[in-house]
Amino acid sequence: MTNTLIDNSDECLRLVNTIKECITNANCKAIKIATGYWDIPGTFLIYSELKDFLEKEGATFQLLIGADPIVRQNQLANPICKDAKFPQDYIKRDIQQLEVIDKYVEVVCLLQKYCKEKEDESRFQIRIYKKNEDGDAQFFHAKCYVFCGQNYAVGIIGSSNFTQKGLEGNSELNYLETDTSRVTAVPNEYSYTKGHKCWFDEKWNLSMPWNKTFLEEILRGSPVTMKAEEAAKEVVKLTPYELYIKLLQYKFGSIVDMNQQQLIESYLPKSFDPLAYQIEAVKQCFFIMKEHGGFMLADVVGLGKTIVGTLIIKHFLGMPDDDGRERKVLIITPPAIQSGWKETVKLFDADKADKMDSAIDYITTGSIGKLVDYMDEVDFDDIDSSDFSSAFEYKDYGLIIIDESHKFRNSSTAMYKALDDLITQIGASTGAYPYIGLLSATPQNNRPSDIQNQIYLFERNHADSTLKKANGGNLEGFFSDINRRFVQVIKSSGQMNDGDMPNDDMTPEECRAELKRLSGEIRDCVLQDVLVRRTRTDVQKYYKDDIGKQGIIFPKISGPHSIEYQMESGLAKLFADTMNLIAPTEDFRFDNSNYLCYYRYRAIEFIKSPEVKALYKGKNMDADRFSQQLAKIMQINLVKRIESSFSAFKSSLENLRRYTQNMIDMWEHNTIFVCPDINVNEELDREKDYERTGKLYSFSECANDIRSRIEKLNKKGKNEKERNRELTRDDFMQEYIELLRKDLQLIEFLCKRWNAYSNDPKLEEFKKQLRSTLFDKQRNIAQKLVIFSEAIDTVKAIKLAIETTDNSLKVLVITAKNRDENEKIIAENFDANYKGEWSNDYQVIVTTEVLAEGVNLHRANCVLNYDTPWNSTRLMQRIGRVNRIGSIASHVYVYNFMPSLQGDEQIRLVQKAYTKLQSFHTLFGEDSQIFTGNEEVMHYDLNKQINGEESPMEKYVFELKEYKRTHPERFEQIAAMGDGLELAIAPTDGSSYFLVRNKQTSGLFVKVDAELKSSILSGIDAYKAFRTDDDVPSVSLPADWEQRKSKAELSVNQALAKMNIHAKNSQKATKAKEIIIKMKDTITMSKESRSLLSSAFMLVNKGNYDIIKKIIALDDLRTQSGGTLFEFSQEEFDNVLNQEIQKIVANVQMRYGKAITYMALSK
Repeated sequence: MTNTLIDNSDECLRLVNTIKECITNANCKAIKIATGYWDIPGTFLIYSELKDFLEKEGATFQLLIGADPIVRQNQLANPICKDAKFPQDYIKRDIQQLEVIDKYVEVVCLLQKYCKEKEDESRFQIRIYKKNEDGDAQFFHAKCYVFCGQNYAVGIIGSSNFTQKGLEGNSELNYLETDTSRVTAVPNEYSYTKGHKCWFDEKWNLSMPWNKTFLEEILRGSPVTMKAEEAAKEVVKLTPYELYIKLLQYKFGSIVDMNQQQLIESYLPKSFDPLAYQIEAVKQCFFIMKEHGGFMLADVVGLGKTIVGTLIIKHFLGMPDDDGRERKVLIITPPAIQSGWKETVKLFDADKADKMDSAIDYITTGSIGKLVDYMDEVDFDDIDSSDFSSAFEYKDYGLIIIDESHKFRNSSTAMYKALDDLITQIGASTGAYPYIGLLSATPQNNRPSDIQNQIYLFERNHADSTLKKANGGNLEGFFSDINRRFVQVIKSSGQMNDGDMPNDDMTPEECRAELKRLSGEIRDCVLQDVLVRRTRTDVQKYYKDDIGKQGIIFPKISGPHSIEYQMESGLAKLFADTMNLIAPTEDFRFDNSNYLCYYRYRAIEFIKSPEVKALYKGKNMDADRFSQQLAKIMQINLVKRIESSFSAFKSSLENLRRYTQNMIDMWEHNTIFVCPDINVNEELDREKDYERTGKLYSFSECANDIRSRIEKLNKKGKNEKERNRELTRDDFMQEYIELLRKDLQLIEFLCKRWNAYSNDPKLEEFKKQLRSTLFDKQRNIAQKLVIFSEAIDTVKAIKLAIETTDNSLKVLVITAKNRDENEKIIAENFDANYKGEWSNDYQVIVTTEVLAEGVNLHRANCVLNYDTPWNSTRLMQRIGRVNRIGSIASHVYVYNFMPSLQGDEQIRLVQKAYTKLQSFHTLFGEDSQIFTGNEEVMHYDLNKQINGEESPMEKYVFELKEYKRTHPERFEQIAAMGDGLELAIAPTDGSSYFLVRNKQTSGLFVKVDAELKSSILSGIDAYKAFRTDDDVPSVSLPADWEQRKSKAELSVNQALAKMNIHAKNSQKATKAKEIIIKMKDTITMSKESRSLLSSAFMLVNKGNYDIIKKIIALDDLRTQSGGTLFEFSQEEFDNVLNQEIQKIVANVQMRYGKAITYMALSK
């Protein structure tokens, strides 16, 4: 600060800003203000700074009120009454007329807290300048402001009264004096100089104490004072446990808001009973959505996410459209569950005047489809071809709900890009991105990027998101670091299929520990703020009323029970040999013709012309990579089918033989069709044509038919870039035909060996176990069975096996082709929630994965996985069809087929083959936690997977609800308390815990330990730390409390400083960290210096280049000084570091606002 005139002419010269700066000086311990008039609005202008000041030990505020002749003249022109006294009656009138609003209540609370009747017990002291014989104050025209303390004194004199207008409104003239010697000067025999402080003290000593009069006659009885007295009384009584309740209110208050709850319950159809766990999910999702632009609802399967989603839509449509978003909704679902959503919306609209249906559009997700006609109905979500079932209508949707959102975990698919483009277009059109609701029981299947890509759908500014705990909001930097470390772990563990050598830097234990750390960071920095997840364990523990009221049963999972089958030795060896030929290793690159390389599907890889080859590239991959990807899909499909059933595998093998022969035939006829939009194999199927027409077509006739189809595409304008075309041998590399022939030789070899076996031991064992095990009346109480298989040929074989074994069992077969037409039949026979008349026409439903999502089959309580699903998502979804709200049975029985674990050496070959098969599950089944080996496939804990562990947040919500139920009045009183609540209990480890906020963030939790080391805490850890027993008393705050609080606020600023990934991983950053460690280990320094070095280390870790340079420069200075650190003082060293850190703090504060402690506990 420098000497200057202060005239309120702009921000820099406003008196209020100068006073704030003076008060916040760490050395300021006394404030002395002389004024001709005073009001509460003026005091509010410096409320925050004054509050902090008065909390200091030994602080005093002296307010001397006189009688400004100009103010008095204005007041007397409008007298209160004939005998009104100035200034007391006029100040009293002003306070009586004050609007009762929070900011003035806060000022009065502050005055009541620090202004006591006895002046010597009061930090806030008021006096009236010397009165005359009539009791009126004499004129007091001078205004003076003094701020002083140890080695510090600042004075201001001029025209401004201590009122709102004087501090910031009126055109005034004041002079700021910063020379301590002038401000504190006392006249003596050598000098007549009188300073501000001396002048004030003289007037103070001539004045009359006014604390008691002010409190009893001026302040008391006014509306604002009565409100303040009520609030202040309760703040004083706040206990440490109630501080914890205040924290829970801050985090979960909206969830326990009964007004909002009643509104949401009113949306439900009359036939629905409100379930608290669903209503609270709506409130929590809506709160998150408003703050972050979207939410993730990840309740475990069977808890009614569709109901919750529909309530969110209803709530959104009913809210005022003051958020810039159109009241229009898009629901994105897999095909199988769209009808469930439409039916639910129809139920909600049935008895309501304000219908939702007209505001909602629907679209379904697609899949890669049948690349060849023997591929089964499996969604390869990560393949580039994944797309929507139809094109988007570009409307300005305000809310987009995505069911089974894990299908959007890959940002490179066409489907993801289409949705991302739609969201971008809506944002550009309306100025506000649509809210995004992500619904999935399993949002992360395997990789951190699964979460990243889904969250990016609503966190549109990846460099400055609303998730400030993630690298200050820089999600791009946060996930870049997370994904890099994840790849390192995968390399170290050897789980790779990219051809690289495993990295041996980390042991298995270190890999597991690092994965746990990565998971924790994603949970604490990202998911904790946007994820709502309740498990069945939560519902059973915290929502007992719902369970009792509805008679809800959550069946226990029994199993999986293994149904074992044995292969005779010859078949066992064939099985093992086949696995070796079709999938020799998990990372096989299809480059060794001693094994099956699927060359039939790799023709574009061998096209000579780069221009022609480029026509067949995928949306995000060149032709060679697309070709390899297609080969991998064919390989996975073949492996799946040999696991599914031998009949399915033999059918697939024969198809592969025929398709490979077709390609060789085209080569030999010098007529090679490459047609992505035409089923060439079907056109060349001369035997099928013969069955249909009775005529055996020649190759030339078939080729002409294909040419005609190409011509039709050309005429309709559907032959994009002429990708459907006829080529010749000269267009291909000569080696291609030789490779095709080697493939055919291997395929024919396998076909010949497999044709020698007509029996399927797995199917035979199924027949044996059908009645005795799968329809055991002690277990299968409903006498209904659900069977899943990924292969259509297997589904057909199972149906035939059941009908030939027991014709009393009626079988319903469901595939993608007949799913829609049989929807009503499925519901009538297998849905326990079906409102119509139940039927018992079918006892068994055999289905592909088409019914694994969003369909109720829970009249049955037995599930057979005829072939094991390749990831836990599918497994959970399958079991979730029969384990749902409304289930009648107390147990759900899960059965899996497995080869026998016992037998001769040939049978052990089967085990070796299955081990390889399971490694395929691990790499390509998208879940390495369940399928990591044959034993684990058999014995993992399904109950734990289905019911889920207790959600870490749910117990805190429950505790807050219980406190509100048992202490309703006190709950409201605590809720009305302001911020800045700071308490201490008897010390345990000397740590203090802070919730620090600024205007841009909802708050970060900080721990400051006894050594003043700070660390950012997760919400879960903070709730644990703040929680105390309800009878624990408070004690005085620690002597170094202000230092601890400053440290916490500094830590938040450091946490919000953005990470520079490149600088963080640079050699200079590594060197800077080594220097800091060396300094701390080898140099004697103060506690404060060590704390500064810890802060510097944190900033180096974030890649702050200025700090990195400064640390290296300090080390260079140490080296030049002969190994000693300082040629300058310890204090100068601290100043160097502190200046750099404060620069960073200033940048953060400019961006996010000042970090302020909202509440704190020392223990």
